[in-house]
Amino acid sequence: MKKILYISLIALIFVVGCDDRLEDLNTDKRNPAVVDPETLFTQALRETYDMMVSISVNENVFELYAQYWAQTTYPEESQYDLTTRTIPQSFWTNGYRDALIDYKESKRLMQEQLEAGGSGISDEELTNRIAIIDIMSAYVYTALVDAFGDIPYTEALDPNNLSPVYDDARSVYDASIANIDAALNAIDADAGGFSDIQDPVYGGDMNSWILFANSLKLKLGITLADVDKAASVSIVNSALAGGVFASNDDNASIAYQGSAPNTNPIYEGLVLSGRQDFVAANTLVDEMNDLNDPRREVYFRDNLGAGVYDGGIYGDANNYSGFTQVGDLLHTADLPGTILSYSEIEFLKAEAAARGGYSVSETAESYYNAGIEASFDQWGVDGSAAYIAQEDVAYATAAGDFKQKIGIQLWLALYTQGFEAWNTWKRLDFDVLRPLPEEDDLSRLPVRLTYPQNEAQLNGTQVRAAAEKIGGDEISTKVFWDIN
Repeated sequence: MKKILYISLIALIFVVGCDDRLEDLNTDKRNPAVVDPETLFTQALRETYDMMVSISVNENVFELYAQYWAQTTYPEESQYDLTTRTIPQSFWTNGYRDALIDYKESKRLMQEQLEAGGSGISDEELTNRIAIIDIMSAYVYTALVDAFGDIPYTEALDPNNLSPVYDDARSVYDASIANIDAALNAIDADAGGFSDIQDPVYGGDMNSWILFANSLKLKLGITLADVDKAASVSIVNSALAGGVFASNDDNASIAYQGSAPNTNPIYEGLVLSGRQDFVAANTLVDEMNDLNDPRREVYFRDNLGAGVYDGGIYGDANNYSGFTQVGDLLHTADLPGTILSYSEIEFLKAEAAARGGYSVSETAESYYNAGIEASFDQWGVDGSAAYIAQEDVAYATAAGDFKQKIGIQLWLALYTQGFEAWNTWKRLDFDVLRPLPEEDDLSRLPVRLTYPQNEAQLNGTQVRAAAEKIGGDEISTKVFWDIN
């Protein structure tokens, strides 16, 4: 009997060994050895937007740090607790592991296609795709700098190097701007890019990607204004000459969908979570009430009735039903996610005009008004002219210097872009954010994220060197461009 079993087993091994299906049986269908570079790009793009749009207190707390929203049951994040939920680790991981590593691998595979030829995609199209990846990688790297300061760059994303050095933050900015310039020079606007399915931001329109690249470059250039005016002027003027956003149609917005798994992360946090964790913050609501801002009808719900808006106390636990709630539009699954808008570009041009020395053709007031009008248009709200005419809004009569005037209105326009609003406040130092209850100042409001605990444990030598160089791994340590 045993002999019969042995013979049968040998026969079975022989048959399977000679069967062409053996390779198929041994192929992991869920983890393919060869990954499509276009799919990698789309995944990285989605991860980039989710990283910036998310309202999860485990990943992105910037709607809170910008004091747009207050919390209800659990106020720890709005009280600047970074450690309980390891928020720096999540933001770091989302940037490096979920976005940048996929951009890098997608680019590597496309470069191989370009060198080998015969992929069925023209050289011009592949070159355009690589340029888009370089532009988006520059966006992520500079966002990480804005959050942390010095970060790994030249030795980043190498699985064989478990202890990458931390590059000087300014050098990462400079390299990123240089990469944007190289990408712009490489783009053939008459050729295609990614398909409309692979590119849910611009649908493969290379002219739109050129506008985004220049607009991003403009933003980075203005960010350098206080720390290096000469470089700032050169970068901004180059961006303006290349062409920047001219309407809300140009906004860098991803098209989320009405059904899972591609819904807006804000919808996921407000609706799909089944939770009631956020209300509008008194900081934002009071400012908009004082200015009689018509955008309140979109930013907020009229859940208190009769057009009454009352924000929850920032930094405290608030009753969900007792305060103004987040607007209905933000409870929609397919709300676009935006990382850079026409409105912001107009305000940045207003700032350039106010600072002087830049190649802008209009006045600060003109661009300031255009920024407000663009924000109203973006949110589908009428009444911008009457709003601008108010004494407390009009550029000529609003309180404060240009940083205060522009900063307040840009902050109001950046609603749902909490990360950008937080950085704008750090950069312009306008007076609007409030201390926590029973505190006298904003000294505990972070101006950077501390380095992740995992980095300290796994790459301690480099983390300690970086911390010493930037002046300490503290939430109060300013990034290089924040010198005021």
